[in-house]
Amino acid sequence: MKTIKIFIFSIVIMFFLGMGTYYYEIHMKKTGIKKEIEFKKGESVGAFLNKVGVEQNIYLKVYFKISGISSEIKAGYYKLDSEYTISEFFKILKEGRSEMIRVTIPEGFTVEQIKKLLISNKMITESEFQNILKDIKFPYLTPDNNFEGYFFPETYYFAIGSSPKVIIETMLGEFLRKFPVEDYGRTEKDKQDFYKKLILASIIEREAVLDIEKPIIASVFYNRIKKGMRLESDATVNYIFGYEKRRIYYKDLKIESPYNTYRNHGLPPAPIGNPGDLAIEAALNPASTGYYFFVATYDGTNSHHFTKTYREHVEYQKQNKNKPK
Repeated sequence: MKTIKIFIFSIVIMFFLGMGTYYYEIHMKKTGIKKEIEFKKGESVGAFLNKVGVEQNIYLKVYFKISGISSEIKAGYYKLDSEYTISEFFKILKEGRSEMIRVTIPEGFTVEQIKKLLISNKMITESEFQNILKDIKFPYLTPDNNFEGYFFPETYYFAIGSSPKVIIETMLGEFLRKFPVEDYGRTEKDKQDFYKKLILASIIEREAVLDIEKPIIASVFYNRIKKGMRLESDATVNYIFGYEKRRIYYKDLKIESPYNTYRNHGLPPAPIGNPGDLAIEAALNPASTGYYFFVATYDGTNSHHFTKTYREHVEYQKQNKNKPK
């Protein structure tokens, strides 16, 4: 009987010693880690820990078993420069607190502007950008490998060291997530129709300042197309100049280009930028109006004045052009 008590007592002591050692190894013992390292999607946790230099002892294996945290680690590029306990270290990996670069693509930005932004952040080179677009497979129309319109405007977070291909695929993938080809491009005709609407959406994006006006501006352009009128959009002309002009002058409207909607009927051959979802939705579902003209108001609100006739259009400008704001 005494032997049994001693045995049980020994087991209890060993259990608490084991628990104490486990708690110390996982939650108290700190290891200095100074590394910049990437945990890749699909990479084994063991291989990653070997690269980091974390000892894989029995307590770590028990921790994995109890917490299940090894399956929750997020891929990313981590900059580790401190002392960490095992639990702190894996909390960072679980929360995905990797070193990130924040990139915001404004609505209406062109592919060229986006490329320059990425290059300025040292995320990609000129040749990498061009070569990736040459090789990438995309389900929508990209005439002459023109991806204008498909780089979805959004704020993106990329891990430092992300591959250029991942960066481009993420932006194009966001467009496909918002406008899946299964819904908008089932047939070649659907794809052609959607591309035309995307072109119009890009013009709407550059013309509208207020979101509420985008469906109305869409209606104006549809009304003009239906009546055989030219779109006469300053934005399409400014696109020719890389949007470097603060103001479009009469002489600029005479420039020879398929993008000059003052000289050519119908839509330009491709989008003039990358529209956001509201501009695309406006092109897909325009308001129903009788308007054929619009002009910026002179009150500083960034709104537009819409009219049904050219006479009303000109009269409004005469009466309001010189009014104080």
